[in-house]
Amino acid sequence: MSIVDPVLSFLSNQQIFNIIIALIILGVGYFIALLIRRTVFKVGARFYAKNIAGFVSKIVYYLILLIALSTALGYLGVELTGLVIAGGFAGIIVGVALQPLLASFFAGLYVMAERVIQQGEIVSIGNIMGEVVEVSLMFTRIRTFDGVMVTMPNSQLLSTSIQNYSKAVARRLEFTVSIAYSEDAEKAYKVIKETVDNHPYVLAEPAPDIYVSNLGDSGVVITVRVWVPRTLAYPVVKDLLWKIKKSLDEAGISIPFPQLDVWIKTPVTLKKEDWSG
Repeated sequence: MSIVDPVLSFLSNQQIFNIIIALIILGVGYFIALLIRRTVFKVGARFYAKNIAGFVSKIVYYLILLIALSTALGYLGVELTGLVIAGGFAGIIVGVALQPLLASFFAGLYVMAERVIQQGEIVSIGNIMGEVVEVSLMFTRIRTFDGVMVTMPNSQLLSTSIQNYSKAVARRLEFTVSIAYSEDAEKAYKVIKETVDNHPYVLAEPAPDIYVSNLGDSGVVITVRVWVPRTLAYPVVKDLLWKIKKSLDEAGISIPFPQLDVWIKTPVTLKKEDWSG
């Protein structure tokens, strides 16, 4: 009897052989899961934040380990049909219950991959406008200009229009100025244009656009459109409107107030009452 015979006898036992195969499957599965986890993290870090890439890589890692474990248990003769069916029903129930959260989760992945909005940008989403404070997997937080912190699910970002003011180099500002009908419109145009052209932050290209846009009830409405650097839009609006108002006052051009002329079709005779006695 050689020394190899006990080994061959041991390996010829089917149950022992299945255990060895199961252990090999687990080992290979662990090695593959580890390799794929690192690859997913490296690739994901190019498009997402590192914490997000790490989270996704862990999900892939545990899924591969679960597949390897299921395969190993199959070699050991463990019946997994009932477990798979039960897991399927549980998955359906959990999926329905967590549908809003899952929708926000995958929407968050899309928003981060496409870089639709990023931290520090000025955006308008629906009727909310402000600065993006945080973009996470589930929620996006925006601080409005009056200091209110708004938290919205990421699924809402895909169901509404998003205006991102930080993506543009310049912004166009538009406002209106009214002058009385008795004033010289051409003179008012020259005064407004000179004020606009002399402003240090109004861009020369695209050129400012100044024109009469409406003949209103109380005055002539002049629309002013200018392009300014994105980061200076708010201070330019305040400063430019104030300078236009001062320039019109200095030129003697009045800005009308709402007024209503009443015409009486039938002549009316007014009688003077004597209250003396």
